[in-house]
Order: sequence, then structure tokens, then C-alpha cells
Amino acid sequence: MHDLQSILEQCWLKLTLASQTPGAAWRTPVLATVSAQQPRQRTVVLRGVDAAVGSLWLHSDLRSAKFRQLDLQPAVSLLFYDPAAETQLQVRGRAVVHTAGAVWQQLWDSSPESSLRMYLAPQPPGTRCSGPSPNLPEQFVGQLPGRSDLAAGLNNFAVVEIQAEELEWLQLSRAGHRRAAFVVCAGTLQQATWLEP
Repeated sequence: MHDLQSILEQCWLKLTLASQTPGAAWRTPVLATVSAQQPRQRTVVLRGVDAAVGSLWLHSDLRSAKFRQLDLQPAVSLLFYDPAAETQLQVRGRAVVHTAGAVWQQLWDSSPESSLRMYLAPQPPGTRCSGPSPNLPEQFVGQLPGRSDLAAGLNNFAVVEIQAEELEWLQLSRAGHRRAAFVVCAGTLQQATWLEP
């Protein structure tokens, strides 16, 4: 691919497929947030992509520290890497937290029980404890809850929409790396340029 538009289209396609395919290389990016004290990174699961509006979706426990950070500073970065294709993608943008609405409901309804069980956790994620803990109600340790049981965790479920503003693509190659940057607004390409790798 030597055409910038084609590269961007392939990135959005690969992101979309990753959001639908467990085990895909770009399925579990690293999310970076900024707090007053220090930057924080954590691996997240890509749950949805809407290339037409430039949004990427994930969900997390509303009680986790990342939401305090996003409230103070919504600028975030996602880092994707595919070791087989030796391709890296950085997506920088703004995070919007949803605790209700159509997308929030759709992601809740479409997520498997195994992905929603964590919202039943009695303690907020990151709470200090005296030893290893699954942080689950006893009846669900080692067992998946039914959909009706999961309703108790609905208040802890939050969706993070990342509105992409910049994408930076890097293709590693023994023949010579290639790098490109894209500026987007609401899914529409504003600027594309090659960068020295």
C-alpha cells in the first residue's frame, strides 16, 4: 500500500474486524490516560468501531480509577500492535463516557456473560485486599452468571467512546519501515502525510 487513503481505510477495516473477532491482534490495545500525578496505561478490549464517525468503543467498571482520570482529562491514546504483520497504530482522541443510551445498551446486550461478570464485583477495581481475590460474589467464582443475575452489575457498567482525532500508522519491514499520520474529524479525513520512520 503506497496510497495514504488506502492505508487509512485498511486501518479502519482492521479495527472493525478486531472489535468483532476475539483473539484478533488489534482486539486488545493499550489505553493511556493522564492524571495530575502521572500517565497510566492498561490493556483494554476493543468492543466496537464506527469508522463513519471515527469512534472506537470499549467498556469498563465505572468505579475504576480511569474514570476519575477521564473526567479531569479526556485526552487519551490507544496503542495497537500486530506482531505477525509488524504493524503499529496509535489512535489519539477524546474520551466520552456513556452510562446510558443506545450504544451503552447495545454493548451491554451484545456482550457475552463472561465479559460482563466483572461488573458484579463487590469492591471497586484496584481496591487493596489482604491476598489474591477474584473480586466476585462467591456464587460466581468459577461459574458464569445468567443474564438475569448480571442485572445487579448494570450500575457499574460504563462505555467509553474514543473519538479519534489523529491516527499514526507504522509498518515495520527489513526493506525499510514506512510511517504515516492522519488527522480526522468525526470520521472525515482532514489531513494525511507521510512521516520519516
